[in-house]
Amino acid sequence: SEDEVKKVLPIARKHRVPVTSRAAGTSLSGKAVTDSVLLKLSHSGRNFRRYEILDQGKRITVEPGLIGGEVNRLLQNYHKKHGTQMQYKIGPDPSSIDSCMLGGIISNNSSGMCCGVKQNTYH
Repeated sequence: SEDEVKKVLPIARKHRVPVTSRAAGTSLSGKAVTDSVLLKLSHSGRNFRRYEILDQGKRITVEPGLIGGEVNRLLQNYHKKHGTQMQYKIGPDPSSIDSCMLGGIISNNSSGMCCGVKQNTYH
């Protein structure tokens, strides 16, 4: 839970212990590995999931707990509800988009078949 994370991080900082986090995904491109503290975040759908769709669906601000495919469905529903001219999607389209969370997509610099490496997460 968010409260548990708030308890662990100050202790790790006090003892100068690195923390690696892990949430959802398929591990197609690797797993979370550490020789220190591995913080397994729940992917039960309750935490770190706030979002805001802005600028007629051109931009979306999300927390890292949303699944990539879920974000695209939110944008699709926004487009249907508001009749916007374009329906937008997030840029990276990893093969695991319906399993991985935005935090992992960003931290792994994910790309995919539709965006390649020139339009990956960081571009």
